[in-house]
Amino acid sequence: MEPTLHMRLLGEFRLIYNDEQVTSLNNIRLQSLLAYLVLHRDTSQQRQHLAFLFWPDTTEAQARNNLRQLLHQLRQAFPSVEQFLAADTQTLHWHPVTSFLLDVAEFEQALTLADAAARRNDLAVLQTALEQADSLYRGDLLPGCYDELILPERDRLRQRHLQTLEQLLRLFEVQGDTFSAIRYARRLITLDPLSEDLYRRLMRLYALNNDRASALRVYHTCVTTLQREMGVDPDPATREAYERLLQQESPVVQPIVRQPPLAAAPGLIGREREWEQLHDAWQHAIEEKPHFVLVTGEAGIGKSRLAEEFLLWASQQGIVTAKTRSYAAEGQLSLAPVTEWLRSERLRAPLRKLDVIWLAEVARILPELLTEQPTLPRYESVTEYGQRQRFFEALARAALAAPQPLLLLLDDLQWCDQETLAWLHFLLRFDPTARLLVIGCAREEELSATHSLSTFLLHLRSAMPVTDIPLEPLDAAETAKLASQVAKRELDVDSVMHLYHETAGYPLFVVEMMRAGLGRAQVSQPDVERNLRQPPLDGVRTLPPRMYAVLAGRLRQLSASARDFIELAAIIGHEFTLDLLISVSNTDSDSAVRALDELWHKRIVREQGANSYDFTHDRLREVAYGEISSPQRHLLHRRVAQALEALHTEDLDTVSGQIASQYERAGMIEQALPYYQRAAAVARRVYANEDAINLLVLSLELLEQLPASLKRDKQELSLQLALAPLYRVTKGWTAPELERVLDRALALCDTIDDDAQREQTLYGLQSLCVVQARLEQVEAISDELQILYRRSPGIVPPPFADQVLAGARLHMGRFAEANAHFAEIIATHHPYHSLQLQESQGDHYSVTPWAWQAHALWCLGYPQQALKQGIEAVKLVQDLDQPFNLAVTSTYLAMLQQLLADGVVAREHARQALALASKYQVPYYRAWAAILVSYAQALEQPDEERIGLLQDSIAAFKVSGARLRLPYYLSLLAQVYGKAGRSEEGLAAISEALEESRIHNELWWDAELHRLRGELLLMRGVEVSDAEAAFLRSIEIARSQQARSLELRATMSLARLWIAQHRSEDARRRLEDMYSWFTEGFETPDLQAARLLLSQLSPV
Repeated sequence: MEPTLHMRLLGEFRLIYNDEQVTSLNNIRLQSLLAYLVLHRDTSQQRQHLAFLFWPDTTEAQARNNLRQLLHQLRQAFPSVEQFLAADTQTLHWHPVTSFLLDVAEFEQALTLADAAARRNDLAVLQTALEQADSLYRGDLLPGCYDELILPERDRLRQRHLQTLEQLLRLFEVQGDTFSAIRYARRLITLDPLSEDLYRRLMRLYALNNDRASALRVYHTCVTTLQREMGVDPDPATREAYERLLQQESPVVQPIVRQPPLAAAPGLIGREREWEQLHDAWQHAIEEKPHFVLVTGEAGIGKSRLAEEFLLWASQQGIVTAKTRSYAAEGQLSLAPVTEWLRSERLRAPLRKLDVIWLAEVARILPELLTEQPTLPRYESVTEYGQRQRFFEALARAALAAPQPLLLLLDDLQWCDQETLAWLHFLLRFDPTARLLVIGCAREEELSATHSLSTFLLHLRSAMPVTDIPLEPLDAAETAKLASQVAKRELDVDSVMHLYHETAGYPLFVVEMMRAGLGRAQVSQPDVERNLRQPPLDGVRTLPPRMYAVLAGRLRQLSASARDFIELAAIIGHEFTLDLLISVSNTDSDSAVRALDELWHKRIVREQGANSYDFTHDRLREVAYGEISSPQRHLLHRRVAQALEALHTEDLDTVSGQIASQYERAGMIEQALPYYQRAAAVARRVYANEDAINLLVLSLELLEQLPASLKRDKQELSLQLALAPLYRVTKGWTAPELERVLDRALALCDTIDDDAQREQTLYGLQSLCVVQARLEQVEAISDELQILYRRSPGIVPPPFADQVLAGARLHMGRFAEANAHFAEIIATHHPYHSLQLQESQGDHYSVTPWAWQAHALWCLGYPQQALKQGIEAVKLVQDLDQPFNLAVTSTYLAMLQQLLADGVVAREHARQALALASKYQVPYYRAWAAILVSYAQALEQPDEERIGLLQDSIAAFKVSGARLRLPYYLSLLAQVYGKAGRSEEGLAAISEALEESRIHNELWWDAELHRLRGELLLMRGVEVSDAEAAFLRSIEIARSQQARSLELRATMSLARLWIAQHRSEDARRRLEDMYSWFTEGFETPDLQAARLLLSQLSPV
C-alpha cells in the first residue's frame, strides 16, 4: 500500500498528506509535539510526562491543560491525524493504521545499511548507503525549534551526519578519488571550521591533485579563521604542511623565502555606541519585522570592519550570515551582489527547498542550477515589469529559504547597481514576518541627492524605519590603543600625537602607518618623503598626499614578482582568481603561488568568496593603479581582456561587461563595443533595463570616437534599435528619448539597405505615432511597410503588427473598418508572431487586439459583445501569466465600463487598473488609469479638490507627449464641470477637445463631444436652437461613423429636449426607430434608460 503521509523534519518541517502539502501546521510548538511523538513512536507517551517536558515551569494542572489545547489545535490543523495518533486519557502513541514515510527514519535506515556493509567490507554498498544518508540529511532537525526536548536529538543526528561525511571522505581518499574527497572535505570544514586536521587533509588532497594554489588558499583560510574566531595561530603541524607546499620542486628552482606568521588583525576599537545601535537593529529585525541599517563614513573610517565584526558575532551564535560587496570597476553584472549572496554556502544549500517555478527564475543569475537539475524549465527572456516582479519574488524566496534569523551584509553600497537596490527594496517588504537584517556600508563622500542609493533610501524610509550609523574618526586615545595593538607595544605620548596628527584618527591610515613602520615621531623617512613628491596619477581618487605616500611605500616593499601581480590585480578592478592572474602574467603557477602568498602575508590581499582574493582595502587598489604608467595600463588592460576571453570561452555572457570595460580602458573601442552590446542583452534578460540603457548609451558615445564609415553606421543602427524597446518599456510610448532614437534609426536606414531593420524601425515609429495621435502618419507608415514587403518577399509581415493600424482607424472614426481588421488579426493569431514583436519592440501584442476591439464593438452598438470581449482579454492574460498585459487589458476594460455608463463597476475597474499599472510600472497606462480614477471620484463628489485632481491627471498625460484619447479625457472633465454646475468651464473643455480632434483627425468621439456641448448649452440657458443643432450634429456624425451607441445617446438627448418643447410624438418615433436597431445589450444602462424613456412616451 502506498504511504499516504510523508513527514520531513530535517532541514525544515514539511508534511505531505495524499500528495498535498499540509500548510496549516505552521505553529512551532505544534511541529515540536508532532516531531516528538513521531521520533518516540516505539513507546506510548504519558500525558503527564509530555506536559512536564513542554511546560516545565508551570503547574501540573496548567501544563496538562496546555497539552489538551495543543492537541485540539493539532486536530483542527490536521484532522487526518486521527489515523496516525492513538490517544486516551493517560497516553499518546504515534501508531499509524496506514503506512507513512519519515526522513529521519530513512536517514537512520541508510546508516544501518552502511554499518552492515562496513562490517563485511562491501565498499560499493557502503558508498551507496552513505551517499543516500547524506542526501536525506537536508539540515538540522527542526532548525526553527528551540525546545529543550528537541535539542538532544538534533545534536545526535548532526553528529551522525558528520560521521557520515567523515566516512565518505575516508572512503574516497582510500579509493584515490581526490575530486570527491575534496568535495566532502570542504563540506566538513564548512560544518567544523576550527578543525585544523580537516584543513591539513584538504591541503594534502589539493596537492595530490597538483593544485598548489588551492592548497595555499586553504591555509590562508585556516589562518584567517583561527585568528578571527579564537585569536590563535595554526599549530606547528599545519604550518609545516604549508611550508612543504612552498618547498615543492618547480621547473625553475627558486630560493625559499620564509614568511613571518601572519599578524592578527587588530580588534575593534571604540564604536561602543555604534555597536549598541547594531544590536538594537538586530533585536528589531528578529522580534518585529525586516530591518535595514546603513553605516556611512569616509573611506578608511572603519565601516567594513564594524559590519564584519557584527557578522562574526552573529555567526559565532549559529546565525546564518552572508556578505558581499560592490565595486567601482565597470563591467560588473547586474544583481552581482545578490548572485554572490545566493552562492554563499549557507544560502546555497536551502535552494533545493524551492518549488521548480521559483528555482527556474533563480537560474537566471545562477545558471549552474540548470546543469545540476537538467529537468528545470528554461527561463524566458524578461521583457515586462510583471515578469520582473516574479523574478524578484523568486530571488526573495531563495534568500529567505535559509534558516532564520538571517543577517546579510552589502559593502560599498555606493557602487551598487540599480537592480540590486530595487531588489533590496522588494526583499525588505516582501515578507513582514521574516527575521531579516540587511546591513549596508557606503562612503558618504560619494553620495549626492541624485545618487541611486539616495533614491533607494528615500523610498525605503517612506515604507519602514532605517537605522543610520554615521562613523566619525577615532579620538587620540582610541588611535593610541589601535596603534598599540598593531605594534604589539605601547607608544609614547609624542608618537601617539604624531600618529594622530598624521592620520586624523582614520583607522585604515593608523594601521597602514604602523605596518609601514612610521608610527614613531621624528623618524627618518626618506622613501616616504620621496613619495610625497610623486602625487597620484590621473584617475586615482583623491588621497591626502601623506597617506598616498604611506600606501605607496607599503607596495614598494614588495618583491618584484609580487609588485607585478598587485599591478595586475589593480588593473582587474575587483576580486580576482589566481587563474586569471596567471593567464594575464604568463608566469608559471609556482611563481604565482609564491607572489600571492607574499601579498597575503603582508595583508595587501585577503580571501574573498569561494575561490578568489581581493585587496584588503580599496585605497590600496587605488594607489596600486595610480602607480602604473599610462602606456603600461593600456597594455595590461588589453591582456586582462584577452585573458578573460580565453578563460570564459564557454560562458562569455557572465564576463562580457568586464571584457568590454577592459578593452575600452585599453583604448580598443572596436573590440569593446560588441561586448558592451552583449552585456546590455544580459542585463535586459534580468530586467535590468536601466543598466542595459546605460551600456548601450555608452556604446554610442564610444562609437562616435571611431572614423565615419558604413560599418560604423551599421553598428550605430544596431545599437539604436536595441535601445528603442528599452526606452519604450522604461520611459513610456512617447518618451522624447524614444522618439530621438527612432528618428535617428530611420535616418540610418536610408544609408543602410537592410529592410529587416527598416521594418523594425517603422513598427517602432508606428507605435509612437498612434500614442501621439498622429493617425495619418500611422497610415503612411503602414503604406511604406506594404511597399517594403512587396520588394522583399523574404520578409513576412507579422499579422499582430497591424493592430496599430486598426487602432488608428478606430480613433479616426472608421469603426466598421477597424472592427473587421481586429477580427482578421485575432483570427490569424499565432504565438510566434507576437513573440517576434515582443523581442523587437519590447511589448507583448498577444491580447491588445481583443481589448481594443471591445471599444470598437461598443461604438458600433454591440455592448454585450464588447463586454464579453473585454473580459475575455483580461482572462486571457491571466491564463498566460502576463502581468504587464494584465495592466494593459485592465485599463482598456476600465474605460469600456465607463463607456457602458456603469459608474460603480467602472470606478472599481479603474482603481484595479491603476494599481496594476503602478505595480508593474507601465507609465502610459498608469496615466490613462489615473484619469479614469480621478474622473470617477470627481463625478461622485465634484468639489474643487477632486476636479483639480482630474485636471492634474490630464495635464500629466499631456506632459508625457501622449495625445491619443485626449478628446475623450477632456469630455470627462466637461461632464464633471456640468455636474458641478460650471457650464462655462465645461464648454471650454469641449472646445479644447474639438480642437484636439481637428488637429489630429481623432474623430471617433466627436459625436459625444457635440452631444455634451448641447447639454452644457442647455444648462447655461442659451437659445434652445443651439442645443438642438448640437444634438442633430451629434446624430449626423454618429450615423456617418455607424456609431450606434453614440447615436442612441444623442437621440435620447434630443428626445428629452423635444419632450420639453411638447414634441413628444416626434421624440417617441425617433427614439423608437433608434432603439429598435439594437439586438443585444438591453441590460446596459444606456439601453435601460432608453427603454424607460420610451415607456413614458408610449400612449396609454
